[in-house]
Amino acid sequence: MNTLMIIIILLASVVASLYWGIVLSVKLPLWDRRFNRKPFNCRPCLTFHLVATSGSLFALLLLSVELFLAGIATAFTVFFIVRYIDNKKVIK
Repeated sequence: MNTLMIIIILLASVVASLYWGIVLSVKLPLWDRRFNRKPFNCRPCLTFHLVATSGSLFALLLLSVELFLAGIATAFTVFFIVRYIDNKKVIK
């Protein structure tokens, strides 16, 4: 599969997942008490699941094992970056 296509798909997936991870981790627990647990109220966890799911969906649609493996690796990388950023926040 074209490397540029994999990069573009994963970049779009990461950007969308970062946005929805921020929004949904706050909104979902307010909508229903069943969403007040991990991975729904944890921004790094929700972002990981969104990236992994969207990467897997695109890999399934395009029948690409390379995209699937790159999506899982990207999901772990994004998880550790977002977790590091969240741990650096000072809450008063």
